[in-house]
Amino acid sequence: MRAEVNPLVRDAAIDWLVRMQSGLMNTPDLEALQCWRDASVEHELAWQRVTSLPLLQHPGAYLLRDATARRALESAGPDTQRRRQVLKRLLILGAVGGVCWQGAGSTPVRAALANHRTGTGERHQWTLADGSSLWLNTASAVNLDFTDQMRRIQMIEGELDLRVQTESRSLQLITPHAILQSSEAHFQVRHDRQGTQVTVREGQVQVYSRGQQASSSLAAGWQARVNRFGIGVPNRADLLISEAWLRGVLPADRLRLDALVAELSRYRPGVLRCHEQVSGLRLTGSFSLDDTDAALTLLARTLPVRIERMTRYWVSIVPA
Repeated sequence: MRAEVNPLVRDAAIDWLVRMQSGLMNTPDLEALQCWRDASVEHELAWQRVTSLPLLQHPGAYLLRDATARRALESAGPDTQRRRQVLKRLLILGAVGGVCWQGAGSTPVRAALANHRTGTGERHQWTLADGSSLWLNTASAVNLDFTDQMRRIQMIEGELDLRVQTESRSLQLITPHAILQSSEAHFQVRHDRQGTQVTVREGQVQVYSRGQQASSSLAAGWQARVNRFGIGVPNRADLLISEAWLRGVLPADRLRLDALVAELSRYRPGVLRCHEQVSGLRLTGSFSLDDTDAALTLLARTLPVRIERMTRYWVSIVPA
């Protein structure tokens, strides 16, 4: 059976390969790559996987044969950094979807080609063409479709904060489970395996279920979750907590350790695990999303746990 490789480890391997193919790696960089490969069996397996793909063995030749890839690379122009970014995306497509773009409909591929996206641990803000303000949280991606007739945002994955600029046209935000519509509102959306959670900070948002014939109107201060079964019962939202990620903070109020670790893991590459013997410990405080290593150090000082690092990308929280 083909061994699985963590997607974050795979992406790290692709990062190394892109740096190598850029022609800018020096001897210390090559030594650092070798150290990374030697750090774990999974790292070496990921490296062997990405370098064994035909696209990665002969990137120039393959890109020239594939019209879609060729246009994408040519669109980057002469900017070296931009071409490296585009090449990285093409390599990810090859690693995820197959050399012949067989996975073009999958979430990782769609995210790689999105209009706006963030990597793990990144947060970014854009002002859209209509004046609306869009924030993307870690590992998030959206596509925009703005015309004279409509304003539409397709959410592929992750979490966002959107302040809709007032216009005569309403704005639609579409997720795999919901269609959200508003002409003037400030709201936040998070899409994960549990569904789509909508939190309205200002104004009003009309929520439609894509799986059921149902709709609901959410006013400021309310939130609801939408999944394949429909729209859940709206409840009061804690707006201070909902906007904390915009400030780079993860607040905890008697939060279970395993729940805190699950949130922190969204903001760091690699694997972050919590031993079941300490998973039920509870804690209160504020933790930095921009420095997750500092957050882990704080955990070790606050709880009877210790941080066990096999590598930089494989960290476990175990009993002290």
